[in-house]
Amino acid sequence: MAAEAVNWIYAAGFYTVAGIAVLSALIVIGARNPVISAVWLVVCLVAVAGIYAMLHAQFLAMVQILVYAGAVMVLFVMIMMLIDIGKFEPGRKSQKILRVIAAPFGVAVTVILVTLAGQISKVKNVQWPEPPEGTSEKIGGMLFTKYLLPFEVLSLLLLAAVIAAIYLARRRDREES
Repeated sequence: MAAEAVNWIYAAGFYTVAGIAVLSALIVIGARNPVISAVWLVVCLVAVAGIYAMLHAQFLAMVQILVYAGAVMVLFVMIMMLIDIGKFEPGRKSQKILRVIAAPFGVAVTVILVTLAGQISKVKNVQWPEPPEGTSEKIGGMLFTKYLLPFEVLSLLLLAAVIAAIYLARRRDREES
């Protein structure tokens, strides 16, 4: 019984995170405002990181959050600020609809979390599977020994891209003045 509860909790968590990833990806595609689309893309990327973590790929999960949900999304937002996409109009009808939908959704999520918390107390004596050890250590060792040169070349390429973006942004500002 306890092992079935563990499997049920794992499956429920996996399908919830996968559903969030798919739903947020659909919102990214359908959003008319690029800022809203970028925010939902962050949600999608964090949900994918959650799937990686549930598959015991902790290194991939952390890289997903740090690189994609962090650095790449900051870059997207900076680009949107540079091209001046316009301001988000508050008080639109779609926002009111989202508020009406969000309240029952929040209550449903709370009920699910309370139910899962009650189920977890029943499975205290179950042996949870141990994640594989040394995954991050092995990847770090390979990254800083065998693949040190490509790693450093990539860091220089990223540095050059940042310098070029700053140069282009400042040149554009001087031309407009």
